[in-house]
Amino acid sequence: MRVGYVRISTDDQKTDLQLDALKPKQLDRIFIDIETGTTAKRRDYQALLKLMGKGEISEIHFYRVDRLGRDHYELVNFLQLVELHEVYIESITEPYVSSWNETPWAFRAMWEAIGDARYELLRLKERQRAGIEAARARGAHLGRPRKIA
Repeated sequence: MRVGYVRISTDDQKTDLQLDALKPKQLDRIFIDIETGTTAKRRDYQALLKLMGKGEISEIHFYRVDRLGRDHYELVNFLQLVELHEVYIESITEPYVSSWNETPWAFRAMWEAIGDARYELLRLKERQRAGIEAARARGAHLGRPRKIA
């Protein structure tokens, strides 16, 4: 089975860009998650892994490595399954991904892509912390509304 995987983090984001990029691939199925990439406990991602483990998937296409997830440990586990079950993977925007385990350069580029996914997560958390600190410095109330006594 030839499949695609799409992930966005929140309901206010759109899957259109990723779905449009996958459309020419004429895939049998597209898995879609609307959830953070920091956890592997995403419904469709788990379904994808289960089918891959059963040997039912021959190809997985996705927009970018960071769409698979932001947790570098999980991405390593994903690649182990890919290698074990001889699944072809393709990133629409990262051409080296398909040959990640064939050449030293592609292998290094793949590890950098995994590092980039983690880096973006850390930068996001850093921006969130900075925003929270700035709001507190302005005297803004954060969290639940205060009780009215």
